[in-house]
This record gives sequence, structure tokens and C-alpha cells, in this order.
Amino acid sequence: MKPSNGSTVSQQSALSTPSGPSSASASAPLAEDDPEPRPAVAALPRHVFSENEAEPEEGRTGDTPTLVFGVPASDEPGFREELLLPTYEALRRAFPDHRIEWREMSKFDLILAVVKREVDLYVVSSGFFAYLTHGAGSSWLATRKIPQASDPEHAVGGLVVARAADDRYATIADLRTARAAAASSQSFPSWTAVLGEIANVTSYPEHFLGKPRFTGDSGLSVVERVLRKETDVGFLRTCEYETLVARGLVHPQALKVVGERTSEALACRTSTELYPDLVLAARPDLSDSVRRRAAAAVFLIPESASGYAWTVANDFRSVRRLVARFGSAPSEHAEPSAALDRYKYALVISVLLLGGAILYSVSVSGVVARRTKELVAVIDEKTTLEQTARVSRERLSQLERAGIVSELSSMIAHELRQPVAGLVNYADGLALYLSGKQDPVVEEATREIARQAERVSSIVERVRAYAKGKSDVRQPSDLCVVAKRAFTTFRSGADLTGVRVSGEFLPEAPVSGDPLELELLVVNCLKNALHAAKSSPDGHGEIRIRVSDDASGEKWCLEVEDNGPRIDDAKFAELSHPVTSEKFEGLGLGLSISRVIAERHAARLLFRRAGERGLVVTLLIAKRPVEAEDASHGTGGMNGMDGTLAAPKAVPASHYGADPSRNVLSDE
Repeated sequence: MKPSNGSTVSQQSALSTPSGPSSASASAPLAEDDPEPRPAVAALPRHVFSENEAEPEEGRTGDTPTLVFGVPASDEPGFREELLLPTYEALRRAFPDHRIEWREMSKFDLILAVVKREVDLYVVSSGFFAYLTHGAGSSWLATRKIPQASDPEHAVGGLVVARAADDRYATIADLRTARAAAASSQSFPSWTAVLGEIANVTSYPEHFLGKPRFTGDSGLSVVERVLRKETDVGFLRTCEYETLVARGLVHPQALKVVGERTSEALACRTSTELYPDLVLAARPDLSDSVRRRAAAAVFLIPESASGYAWTVANDFRSVRRLVARFGSAPSEHAEPSAALDRYKYALVISVLLLGGAILYSVSVSGVVARRTKELVAVIDEKTTLEQTARVSRERLSQLERAGIVSELSSMIAHELRQPVAGLVNYADGLALYLSGKQDPVVEEATREIARQAERVSSIVERVRAYAKGKSDVRQPSDLCVVAKRAFTTFRSGADLTGVRVSGEFLPEAPVSGDPLELELLVVNCLKNALHAAKSSPDGHGEIRIRVSDDASGEKWCLEVEDNGPRIDDAKFAELSHPVTSEKFEGLGLGLSISRVIAERHAARLLFRRAGERGLVVTLLIAKRPVEAEDASHGTGGMNGMDGTLAAPKAVPASHYGADPSRNVLSDE
């Protein structure tokens, strides 16, 4: 048909509505075991209206005022033909001086058009109408009366369905964490009304269900998801389920109603409270005369054969309660003025609270940072004090132990003096007794016994001299001879299995010092090097002893190097102040005594790493001045009793395992 206002309305032939299974166009009813349920579009006929504008009717000008009539696209049987089209015709007759523009669109697009005020008259759900009246505003004109409802104020609600064989869901309380499907989150009867019912069993209905799925289509797509087990339950508009069953699209035994409520006002099954149905409304800024003429026109439309009509039902209190809690409308493409006007105070308060929270957070962060810094400083200071106290305790313990050893040494030296003197006398007597025998072995043995006894006596006297403070370290000595003698002493009492010892010496290295003390220092260094070399990672230990000229030319440099395992930084640092010994039988005083001897000789005892592994112990001792050498006692031999150095010829290099021509010591 062609409307007289100039807009063209083209109507396609409707598909025949199946009345039973024998109908040629009927679709087989959906059941839970259907492999591929047929889509709703194939069975639900629709009329398509074009919006192409025709030429204005004769006698009308191009500036004729236009009233835009927005209607939702619906597949509800009879609604379009029996109510919407008659309403359109009634409006055309009521407004001969206006052009009535028909706009049929999806429910979502219609909501956007209403929010953006692109339509003048529109048909929306009672829930969205209540939302508009609370915000941007809307004028009620009429409420739809449907054939299934006896009371237009209790005509629509929500229906919850589940698979008939699913025993998990019987009441609304059973829907906790259930996967639900609905046509749209903007649908008042099939979503908001159900949330209102869920609010009766929980204080947090929005989080009561599992993640919902919105099909954006008719109720048939919701039923399909339930039957295909993609979701557990489906939310429908009341009377939608009965329509699908009547059309043969859903098997009557395939689904069951969850949380069914009885109502005398509605012939359809429902799971929720009932509310007013669709509302015909107008923009609030339309003139009063236009709204009155539109309302009068629609109320004059007679009730259709099926029972559709416009009536008076404007008690929306229950609807407003739901909308106040759950209501919303899409506004991403709409003008924000209405939302800003509605929520401006809340936005201002939110901004103030957010600003205050940010300022408080910054302030608290500053205080926390400052207090944390102070606390870290206090902790660092406490840690430093604890470390200082620990080092002091360790040094005190070392001094106490050294004092005890000193006292014991003095006692032992005093007690050993007489036995050693007796041993020397017996050795001399034995040598005198056997002097006529001419046995070189016996003679060598007696000489060695006497020499070692004299050495023990010298050590005892040295300990006594320490105790009395009479030790003299200004004797002329040769560092090379001392080192070779120390090696001989070291070799006589050490297990050198698997360890190679080599040495390099200068022809002479004159120093001023106590040869016995220096010998003790070198022997202690060799013992420590042997202990490390025994633990060499490759199993082949090596010790090198060298006497060389220092780079400054003013000191002699004696080095003892091993190839033992690498020591960590902590142990390396402890070498300067040794407290404990790594050897099982050690007291931890060897290095301490060595350092004391070095300090008594105005020398320096240094430690450094020998590459990736091993350690080098270096003794730097001043050279003896020439005038000191000239003023010495000469080159005559002196006994070992008083610690005086014998001439080099008195102790041949071969005696120490050295090559006299190269001054190189070697012990495999």
C-alpha cells in the first residue's frame, strides 16, 4: 500500500504460519536430541518495510512537519499486522498536516534512536520507558493490551527454562553459577525481570549466575543454545515459549520451567512477577496538542480479532524499582547530556573522592618512603655496629688465645731447658765416646742429634727471650740461606706425596733480622701452601718459593705460591686477621705469629690470588745496608745456639737439594 503522506510502504507476502506437523511450511519441533536445530528465521515470517521516501502528495510543500514513528522489529504473531499497522494508519489520519515517517528497527537501535531523540513517537518496553522517565524524560500515551493477559498492568514477565532431563534446576535459588542465555541485556522482561526475581534469594543478583550469553536474536536462538547444552538455562519473555510450542518449533516435552509462579492475570507460564507490557510514548518536548491528538487517535483503534489493543495502564512503580537497581540503556552512540545531567552530582562527588584518594595516597607514600629510609638507615647502622662488635670479639678472642699460648710456651720453654741441656750433653758424650771408632754413619748421627738439640735449645731460648722482651732482630742474615734452611726443616717433617716443590733464589739476599724467626715464618708459609696444594682440583699440587729483588730496589721479596683451590672473598679477607685455622690440627695462630714476626722485622706480609686458583704469600723485607754488613761479625762460622747465621759455605746448596750454579731449589 502507498500512504498518502508520501512515504512508500512495501509489504512482502508473509510465510504461512504452520498450524501443525502436516503443514507444508512447518518446521520439525526442536527437541534436546536434535543434531542441528533449525534457525528461527526459517519459520518466523516477517514483514519488511522500506524507508524510501516518495514524492510529496499533491498540495503539500517540502517543509511539511514530520513525525517519526519508531517501532521495534518483532516476530510476535499478530502484533505487527493487528496493532502496529493500524496505529500507523490512525496517526496518519490524526495528523493530516504532518508527514508520518515509519521507522522499523531492532530493539537495540530503537533504544539508541530514542536516547538520541531521533524518533518522536515510539513503542518501547515498560522497563525502558521507566528508565526514560527517571532520566531524559518521556511522555506516556498508551499501554499495549495482549490477548493472553486479562490485566494490562500484569501482562509481561520473564520465563526461565531448562532441559527437561536436567534435575539440577527446579527453583530460582538453583541458578547459582548456572550458564544462562538471553536475547539481550537490554530486554526488560527476559533479563531485568529475571534479575529482580533472583534478587529475592541473594543480595548480589548480578554475580549470582555464571557468565551469561546474549544471542541478540529471538527466543528461539536462546532455546537452541539450551537444547544444544551450550548453556544450562535460558531466559525468555512470557508467552514466547508457548508461541514456539504452538508453531511446532519446540517439542513440548523438551524443556521445563524453572521457578514457575502461578498467576490468574496471564494465561502464559511465568517465573517472575508480572509488569505492564509495551508502551506507546512520545518525546517530552513534543507539544501538548500533538501528544493529545496521538493519544486520542490510538485509543480509538478497535481491539483486534486476536485481542491486541491500546489501553490505559500507567502504574509503573514496580517497574521503576527494578529499573532503579538494574536498568541501563546503551549510550555509546548517544549524546551524553542526559546521562551527565542525571549523574552530575555523583560524578562530582566521585571526582572529589578520587582526587582526595590520590592526594592521600601520595601523602601516605611520601610518609612511608621517608619512614622506610629512616628505618633502613637505622638497620644499616645497627648492622655496622654488630659487625664492628663481632670483629672486636673475634680479635679479643684471638688475643686471649695468643696470651694463653704465650703463657704455655713460656712454661714449656722453662721446663724443656734442662731436658734439652741433658740431651746435648749426652750427645756430646756419645760423640766423644765413639770418636775413636771411625764410623761415619755414627758420627753423622751424633752430629745431627747435637745440631737438632741445639736448635731446640735455641727455640727455647727464643721463647724465653720473647717472654722477657729481650729478643734481638738486628742480626745480619741472608734471606736465601734462611729460605733454604726453612725448606730443609719443612721437608723433613712433611708428606710431599703428589706435591712438587721448586724454588728460585738469588746468590745472596742480606737482611737484618733474626734468622730463626724468619725461618719459622717461611716454614709456616710452606705448611699452609702444602695444605692448599694437597686440595688442588687437578690432583697435582705444586709449591713455588722465590727470593727476588723488589721493584723499588730497596727490599727483598720472598714469595710462596701454591696452586690450591680458589678461596672466596670472605676467607681471603680473613687472612689479614686470622682467627681460626682451616687445618684440623691447627689453632689458627700460625699466620698471626708470622705477621708478628714480619712486624718485628719492619717487613710486610701480603696475600694475593694467583690467577683463577691458588694463593701467593709475599714477604717484603728491607735490604741490609752495606755499612751494616761491614760492621758485622765477619764471615766466621757461628753456632746455632745463639741464632747467628753461618757462612754460606758452611751450609752447601747441595745440602738443601739445590743446584749451586743456578741457586734453584727442587724437590719432586
